[in-house]
Amino acid sequence: MKLNFEMRYTLLSMLILFVNFSFGQGNLKFENETYDFGDIKEDGGYVETIFGFINDGDQPIKITGVRASCGCTTPGWTKEEVMPGDSGFVKARYNPRNRPGKFRKSLRVSSNGGQKMLYITGLVMPKPRNVLEEYSISSGNLRLKQRSLNFGKITTEKTVEKNFDVYNSGSDSIQLYTELMEVPDHLQLKLQPEVIAAGEKGVLTIQFDPVKRDDLGFLSDNITIQTDSVVTQKNQFYVISSIEEFFPEMSADKLDKAAKLQIEERVFDFGKASAGDMVEAEFVLTNAGREKLNFRKIKSNCSCVTYDIKSSNIKKGKSQTLKLMFDTRGRRGNQYKTVTIFSNDPVAPTQMVTIKGTIQKSEDGK
Repeated sequence: MKLNFEMRYTLLSMLILFVNFSFGQGNLKFENETYDFGDIKEDGGYVETIFGFINDGDQPIKITGVRASCGCTTPGWTKEEVMPGDSGFVKARYNPRNRPGKFRKSLRVSSNGGQKMLYITGLVMPKPRNVLEEYSISSGNLRLKQRSLNFGKITTEKTVEKNFDVYNSGSDSIQLYTELMEVPDHLQLKLQPEVIAAGEKGVLTIQFDPVKRDDLGFLSDNITIQTDSVVTQKNQFYVISSIEEFFPEMSADKLDKAAKLQIEERVFDFGKASAGDMVEAEFVLTNAGREKLNFRKIKSNCSCVTYDIKSSNIKKGKSQTLKLMFDTRGRRGNQYKTVTIFSNDPVAPTQMVTIKGTIQKSEDGK
């Protein structure tokens, strides 16, 4: 009987705790969980809203913290305990400066009664910009809107031309001083008009020859732009591109005969490794086509990953192993490295394999 009594006592105690936990607590009941500011001005300063709530539970409730999803949002809240039936608030203050466009930010409200999510939304109307703000990057009196001159994705089919807006902020006309400029051979620069009058706008035209560039994938070329207005310190710009090989349109019969790259497993997860370890991964590459498969380029997104492959060609129906070596020295935490394979497969000329995992401190703490 003694054991039976103890068991009953224990079960009763657990039941009481369960009932208290399940029903004896406060609860944040918000009037609204989302607030839309509508259209607000970027230069109009902070905007605020208050989310009111009632504790509709049967125990006092206390907000222990409010975490915003962005540093642009500053929260505030009722710091003291809110008794059952009483009310409190959570405040959200949003800074629209330098954040034009639509926004949706969250606030995670933590309390002794659990967590709630609140949201603020709206549209920030960009402030009017003067010409110097719009053309914010300068090379002498020649001003551009950005330092990175992006061509996007291009192919090796032909030379590509792209225009970039410029502005002469000086008091005299300007033209390019090509003798002092540093531009790679595959790029040609010219102003339109050739001479831009003081206070006038024009266009910088860049011609890009991808065949002369003789490379594939994501590329960045450094250039310096100089005008005859004032010989200033060299100002560097970046011409960015992503080059793919051009394949002319093929008939169904030719596509059936073409090379075809197949990769059995595209992701290698090494799990965990210690900093300083050399992690190795192997990927089986197969030519499922009828013509010889040729690897144009194999490029890693990190100098820490090198590769080894027996040959740059694979005969039809044959396979080769691509071996990757990941040097983890100086690496910490989650790692995600990719290697891009460029081939003469006309359907999928650009394919990628991945090596990933977590790097921990080595035993000696390095």
